[in-house]
Amino acid sequence: MEIVELSETVVVGIEVVADFGQLRSEMPAAWRELFARRDELPAAGTGVFVEASNHLGDGRYRETIGSVAVVEGSPVPDGMAVALLPGGRFVHHRHDGSVATIADGFQAIYDWAAEQGLALGNRKLDVGYTADGVQQPHELFVDIVT
Repeated sequence: MEIVELSETVVVGIEVVADFGQLRSEMPAAWRELFARRDELPAAGTGVFVEASNHLGDGRYRETIGSVAVVEGSPVPDGMAVALLPGGRFVHHRHDGSVATIADGFQAIYDWAAEQGLALGNRKLDVGYTADGVQQPHELFVDIVT
């Protein structure tokens, strides 16, 4: 676990806004659509996809899955959205487990931050998804409230 500075991050992809309980059914469909349209994304050649999450309050979330736009002003394909993750301080954790246990990786961040007396915000970033499902480490980030 470490505290890192991230610059502003722009994610271009499929957006889902839903209550937490609905994400379990909404997100798999969104990932299928994203992977079917991956060649339309900026930076699609990297083969690594991300999920940017923002807790909107009252159990509602905005999830944007896609690729990080490496060039400012990259075109946004029809039917896709842009999520802006402001720069700042984040707790970072490298998750080496399966995608199914990523929630455990985020919980480790929350537990560590509590031990350190850090207040965490509503924004998360998860970098490491692949279209072919090959398991690889995920870089997990949660913003620190200043």
